[in-house]
Amino acid sequence: MTVAPEAGSTTASPTHGSPLGITAAIASVTVFGLGNVLIKRVPLTGLVLATDRLWLGAALYLGVVLARGGRPSIAMLRLSWRGGAAYGLHLALGFTALKLTRVSDMTIILALQPALVMLLAHRLFGERVHRSAVIGTAVAFGGVAIALSSGTSGGGSLVGDALAVGALFAWTAYFIWSKQARQVLGAFEYQLAATLVAAVVVTPLALAVDGTAVIPHRWEDVGWAALVVLGPGTGHLLLNWAHAHVEITLASMLTLGAPIAAAIGAAVFLGEPVLAVQVVGMAVALAALAWVVAASGRRVAALAAADV
Repeated sequence: MTVAPEAGSTTASPTHGSPLGITAAIASVTVFGLGNVLIKRVPLTGLVLATDRLWLGAALYLGVVLARGGRPSIAMLRLSWRGGAAYGLHLALGFTALKLTRVSDMTIILALQPALVMLLAHRLFGERVHRSAVIGTAVAFGGVAIALSSGTSGGGSLVGDALAVGALFAWTAYFIWSKQARQVLGAFEYQLAATLVAAVVVTPLALAVDGTAVIPHRWEDVGWAALVVLGPGTGHLLLNWAHAHVEITLASMLTLGAPIAAAIGAAVFLGEPVLAVQVVGMAVALAALAWVVAASGRRVAALAAADV
């Protein structure tokens, strides 16, 4: 187990954003965006897919932790249960929402997460919310909203959108509690513990709604769950690794790239048309994200120079 300050402390991150941390965060949100397209097309209910994906993922991460010489412990679960519970609720609500409403509705609602994180970043982690992050988030969200809303036509659902709002709050809580847990636990150890807790949270919900359908009856169903573990599941692992190397405000803002990846993925894999105004919106969002990352890089360089 990696030793660091006690989880939940207000100690600031050791770095504003290391290049590897930023790269991992960008890779994770790209995988998340493409994963939404995959989840939309998987022929399983949201709760069944979430349950199968979590248990399969837990088995995979257990194997990795054991192979690395680690051992599961009660302490790991104690440090991870809040993030794991929020993780499970996010998957249960989010996967179900994707089955009921448009991918664009879901991604626009989840794109509000950086605003919620910014409200808590200073109090919980001692991070200063820089003007560039606030401006960049607003501009990027505007670009995302333009890109996605301009290309939608029907297929929405008030119930699905309401579930997406619930997924937004669960996603925010998971994001914050994962950052806190990563101050103590290694990435694989936290991923294992959080996934186990999430599986325990989601399984009763799936059994109550879908019954024995939770148990895979076909190898095809196992294959779909494995794809989601290797896709979006890897995104969660990359993000949780990045939490120890990137400020939470920057990592949160980078999640605004996920809707762009989802729109591109829908165009490539689902044949959904891309309008000129959508391209403009995506360009605006990506330019804003690039500007914030560049501003973070300049701050890191300035701090490094000051320490010399």
